[in-house]
Amino acid sequence: MSGRRKPLAIDRLAIGYFGVTGLVALLFGGLPGAGITTAHALIIFGIIRLASSDPRAGLRGVIRASYAVLLTPALYAELAVLNRFVTQRYFDTTVQGWDAAMFGGQPSMELSTLLPWLPFSEVLHLGYFAYYAIVPAALIGVYRTRGFDALHRTACAVTGAFFVSYLIFTFFPVAGPRYEFVRIGGEIGDGTLYRLVHGILETGSSKGTAFPSSHIAASLAAVVAAGREDARWFWLLIVPEIALTIGTVYGRFHYAADALVGALLALAVCLAVYGPGSGLAVRATHGPSHGIRTDDLGDDPREG
Repeated sequence: MSGRRKPLAIDRLAIGYFGVTGLVALLFGGLPGAGITTAHALIIFGIIRLASSDPRAGLRGVIRASYAVLLTPALYAELAVLNRFVTQRYFDTTVQGWDAAMFGGQPSMELSTLLPWLPFSEVLHLGYFAYYAIVPAALIGVYRTRGFDALHRTACAVTGAFFVSYLIFTFFPVAGPRYEFVRIGGEIGDGTLYRLVHGILETGSSKGTAFPSSHIAASLAAVVAAGREDARWFWLLIVPEIALTIGTVYGRFHYAADALVGALLALAVCLAVYGPGSGLAVRATHGPSHGIRTDDLGDDPREG
């Protein structure tokens, strides 16, 4: 391709997110917000420069297609500041009302009481911990078996799930059951994996990021998108994903409504990426030998 390369869909997603949150910080955050806006503007400039390069092999190719996913831990840490710019409220009572209306109670309190079995709890907490492996496994896996374009599409689905979740956190912060309800006690509370997972969250969580569950949204998007590229990855990752989904409620990390909306969000972003008329210009067709192909605006026509 001669001349400057066009941005990939992942670039447009990232620029859109940094632009919106930078504007929110500027409008509502005063002097601290102006600092965030400046940092976001510099990142957008860097993404524009990055868009002129297009490595497709090795570690540089993996980073080029999925760098936005790699940025999400830092963006997650920023959310506890961003949502305080917009509102001083947490909307837990609203979500608790949704749980009561849909499920007749509070599943995040009741599930562990109904099933107080240490082995069952440990399996579900292991599933929750598996979140840290599901997304990388899906991204690296599809790159190894289907190549750069498949990785890019999968990364778009994961990034979309993260960014939509993060925007909701900014305007509708929900603390979650971990802040609102008492911790699980008894034999379950003495579990090794229980202590491990809760210890991680005590040191690395951002308050106000419960609704929807970005853990479920991003990881399920990764599983579904990777399975769309290569069905083997779906069947490999769906079992830990199910354990993660149940574990978010059982362990009192999320309300049931958080989990439900997180799952629906995952399916919605996958539909946006793979469905006809995709707004992200990631339109897939079935190729004769490599599964799904793409005619994304950022893809090099010389490749497949």
